Amino acid sequence: MRNLAVEAGLNWKIVETALIMFGFVSATAVALLLLGSEVSGHGGHRRRGTPPALNPKLTNTEPTHGGPTLYYNGSGPVPPENELSPVPAPFTPYTSAMSIEDNIYNEIVAILASGSAFNTSCQQCIAATEIMHIVAITQPVSNFVDLLVRLCNSTTKDPAASEFTSIYSQTCFNEFSGIGDVGPYWAQLFAKFQFATGDYQAWCSYNGVCDLPPVIEIDESKYFSPKPKSANVVPAPSGKTINVLHLSDWHLDPRYDIGSEANCSQYLCCRPQSTNTKLHTTVSNASVPASRFGSLYCDAPPDLALSAFDTMPQFFNMSDIAFAIFTGDIVSHDNDDQLSRAYIEYEETVTYQTFKAQMGKVPVYPTLGNHDSLPEAFNSQNDISGNASTPNLLAWNYELLSSMWQTDGWINSTEASYASTHYGGYAHTTAQGLRIISINSDFWYSSNIFNYWNFTNPDQSGVLTFLANELTAAEAAGQRAWIICHVLSGYDGSNGLPNPTALLYSIVNRFSPTTIAGVFFGHTHEDQIQLFYSYSLSSVGKNGLRNTTDVNYNEPLTVGFIGPSITPLTGNNAGYQLYEVDEKTFEIMNIQTYIANVSESLTWTTPVWKEEYDTRSTYNVNHTWPATSPLNATFFNDVTYSMLSNQSLVEEYNLLETKSALGTKNCSSKACGEQKVCYIRSGSAALGLACPQDSGPF
Repeated sequence: MRNLAVEAGLNWKIVETALIMFGFVSATAVALLLLGSEVSGHGGHRRRGTPPALNPKLTNTEPTHGGPTLYYNGSGPVPPENELSPVPAPFTPYTSAMSIEDNIYNEIVAILASGSAFNTSCQQCIAATEIMHIVAITQPVSNFVDLLVRLCNSTTKDPAASEFTSIYSQTCFNEFSGIGDVGPYWAQLFAKFQFATGDYQAWCSYNGVCDLPPVIEIDESKYFSPKPKSANVVPAPSGKTINVLHLSDWHLDPRYDIGSEANCSQYLCCRPQSTNTKLHTTVSNASVPASRFGSLYCDAPPDLALSAFDTMPQFFNMSDIAFAIFTGDIVSHDNDDQLSRAYIEYEETVTYQTFKAQMGKVPVYPTLGNHDSLPEAFNSQNDISGNASTPNLLAWNYELLSSMWQTDGWINSTEASYASTHYGGYAHTTAQGLRIISINSDFWYSSNIFNYWNFTNPDQSGVLTFLANELTAAEAAGQRAWIICHVLSGYDGSNGLPNPTALLYSIVNRFSPTTIAGVFFGHTHEDQIQLFYSYSLSSVGKNGLRNTTDVNYNEPLTVGFIGPSITPLTGNNAGYQLYEVDEKTFEIMNIQTYIANVSESLTWTTPVWKEEYDTRSTYNVNHTWPATSPLNATFFNDVTYSMLSNQSLVEEYNLLETKSALGTKNCSSKACGEQKVCYIRSGSAALGLACPQDSGPF
């Protein structure tokens, strides 16, 4: 090896050092090192002793026998590595919008068809919804709407297609593109969907084919400060009361047709087109002619609605009413293709004109119901477009309502201005010192489609942040507050969505019982109670988040009063309530409920109203509740315990829910009683959904 190094002209000491440093121990490696020293580079010249195997010549050295010269190192005519190749001629883009639409339609129909590659209806729905999301963000709205109509008209009966086939109009065209015209609203919603926030599963759960995503835990620190011990102190009653009127679910029907079929097979009855297909009746031979004073399965005709006010002086002095609350729903229950902006504006205008004329100087504090919008139940968040300068879809409605409330003297200009840009919500201090906070409950209502984007955010609209801020200010001022809204947050869990109602539950928990004196709802058309409780100590995890389903049923905090409706519609009677309210604490001391037995309306010469029951007398079954104590959460929690051991009390509650309606369904079983109690104790959707769902009359 040394001789080789010397022959190659190398210093042996250097070679020896290199061998030691780099671990060259094999003869082959040493030979390569020495031989390599004779190669000068890629120029083709060889030093003395270069082996043939390392000849750097760029063309072949072996004979070609007449064949082409072959090259090394990409030289000569060899194409470079970055050479582009021809690609197939594209099938797309399609030359017409119809071609695009046809392909998308066929793809979705294939997904929704029985025997498709998807294992469940939930998977089918999510896949179809994802494709429609792509359509919404890439195609004109007209294409999106056309697809909705075509999918609605498709003959598939698979449950996964329900998101397209469940409509509230006579035809698919009328629902999505005609008078109903909800398609463009769907386009906005579908454009906002994301997988990251569970929107697809949530949407498909609303359509009945997926499980509802689990309720989130709440980071309460985003909305309010920790609850101080002082917030658990209940103010002492003053011993003096004021009267407050609670009206709800007016649902005036100016299209009510006297003498038409009130026992119809379609929806809505008491209309010129109403028929009974089994009895073969029409308006000319109605099986149950619609009384001008109301019918059990119809909305409120003018005379029934007006008679509620006209007969009030029979029961109490109108001048003794301090104020009234109206917990929403003005417009009749028409199908989507029978509603228009002009009709909504007409109904709202004549209703508030009627309230003002009937109540005179008595202020009425309203809140919006799900039927007080167009389309019904649709309310979109102010930030949905991503452009702060873009007006809300329902801005016209909020502006109309807030201006009427201000004109009537019920709220001031600052409050009206806020309501006009914040979904009709406001906070107002009454002459008696009570802070009334009105919020739009459509932002937790399951039928508001705009609640299904960014689904894991419990307050995309900001209405609950507004509520928490108002309650924080009221607490600091030592002021008592009522919350008024329309859709109940819990009870059977079918109306509210889990995430926003979880946050609402936390807000009510935080500010009760010191600041919140009561929460008031409508919507169900029934006379019901819903309770809010303290959380268990274990409800906050190591992550600092609140599990809002971990409640302590031994610590009732606040009552949710669900007011009866003026409209009969769902087979109930018409009704309203008068509260006796402590003038200092603003807690409810007693309630009188007044009803009109609409099943007798064909015999009336004018609507007949009567007092149905007195709450304190009816539910203080053991006569142990002090006469000076309010009908608070502790009182009604005691009622639930009495119901568990007293089936007669369950049945009475069940009857009074419907305002003593003739068709009240039976609730005589123990299981039904347990279901009722569970519902009463459920102040959020998640709690209501955890109750037995098949034990009662619902």
